[in-house]
Amino acid sequence: MFTPSPDRLRVSLWAIVPAYLLLHGIVATCLPDWLDPLSTCFIVFAELAAIAASLRASRKEPYPIRAWWLLLACSMIFHATAMSLDAATEISHAAVFNYDPALQIFFSMLYGVPLLVAVSLQGDMRTRAMASAINVLLSCAVGIVLYLQIFTLLTVNGSKDPADALLIAQMFDGIDLFLAASASIRWLGSVQSREYGFFWILSIFLWINAISPGIHNRIMLHHDYIWLDLFISCPYVFLFVLILTAKEPSVRPRSPTLVRTVRSGSSLFLTLALTFVGIIAIRSHFYIGLAAVLLAIAGYGALNIFTQGRVLESEELLLASNEQLERLISVDALTGIANRYAFDRAMDRGMAAARRTKLPLSLMMIDVDLFKQINDLKGHLAGDEILTRIAAALRKALPRATDLVARHGGDEFSVILAATDSEGAMQLAGNLLKCVADLELRHPVTPSGTLTISIGLSTFDGSLAHSRIDLIGTADRALYLAKRHGGNCFEFLPIDSAKG
Repeated sequence: MFTPSPDRLRVSLWAIVPAYLLLHGIVATCLPDWLDPLSTCFIVFAELAAIAASLRASRKEPYPIRAWWLLLACSMIFHATAMSLDAATEISHAAVFNYDPALQIFFSMLYGVPLLVAVSLQGDMRTRAMASAINVLLSCAVGIVLYLQIFTLLTVNGSKDPADALLIAQMFDGIDLFLAASASIRWLGSVQSREYGFFWILSIFLWINAISPGIHNRIMLHHDYIWLDLFISCPYVFLFVLILTAKEPSVRPRSPTLVRTVRSGSSLFLTLALTFVGIIAIRSHFYIGLAAVLLAIAGYGALNIFTQGRVLESEELLLASNEQLERLISVDALTGIANRYAFDRAMDRGMAAARRTKLPLSLMMIDVDLFKQINDLKGHLAGDEILTRIAAALRKALPRATDLVARHGGDEFSVILAATDSEGAMQLAGNLLKCVADLELRHPVTPSGTLTISIGLSTFDGSLAHSRIDLIGTADRALYLAKRHGGNCFEFLPIDSAKG
């Protein structure tokens, strides 16, 4: 709904801009003086059209897109109110001084408050309630300080001091430039197409609104030309057409650093605005201005604390999810012990630790004797039950929490023994043979009639000359020897034999 569409309707809609400005120029320059209020009415009509287009764009949009469009519409309502009051003043011929009546100036400046909220508002649903409350509080504070400052300088009928008109013009310029720059920064940091589209339109509108009224105000200080009203209506006519002739854009890839910086810093815009108006107000209302500055700091700090808390909460949930996922992908679904993935990671850690500490690392490769016959004669369910009971027995027989038993695949298991030499490994191998025999699991083929296992062992001494593949390969060859010797035994081979 945002990038201009190159069709005939788009061309015809863009023709509205020069046509409307031309008609406005004719009304402002060619009609009798008593019809001068019509020029101001043209400004109001342009603003009402832009308001209607913004409300139309907000329909069926999710948060925060809808909120941004509604805030833009609210901003223009404030400015349209100021222009309507100007028109009423011109029609009633009420006396004003320097064309700076306080009520009109207040509503004209108040238009910036919703826009400050818009450029500060984020789309994070987790911080929506807290951020909205703080933004409402700070925006109300900006409005109150502006009210006090304007009605201190001006009266309902304006001011007799020409310097006040210059000061008001400078304040307008500062607000307009700040809003345009803020919207442009948000546009640069947008990654979602609808957010990108909104701030693209808002940036164009606000830069036109900063330049065009700035020219109007500078000339108005010296000459009261009715045709200067064209500089006021121009941004709203452009905005109206921009909204109607736009569609959803394709967003170019943004720098992740830029996106994070803009998202984390955008909440600063409203704080800076309140700080700015607070500093200006200190000269005439010291305590109120000081309170505004302190409120800005407190509001920004509270929002940062809340946001940081949400970030930490998300990190903790993510870490917990990662740990749970790590456990799920590291556990064998059948036996409940470590799987091959966990074995590989444990081997990498164990080999690195052995090289670092020069303490031995022993590995056992374990195979269930004649397991295929169990599956063939009793079925796979019986075979699965036997594997589960063997895994539990092996895990229970390991003396230390640092020892790892894993299902290596099929009916094969592996045991990693940190800081264990060959003698300790062979002693433990005997214990594992006994613990499985003590299960007295019936086997229809073995000579003893009970199920047994075979074990192959090897030990790594931390030398750089050997790798994980060497250790696993040596233990596998030792297991093969144990199987050749009839099973129900263990064999040890030194890792040096891997190079033989």
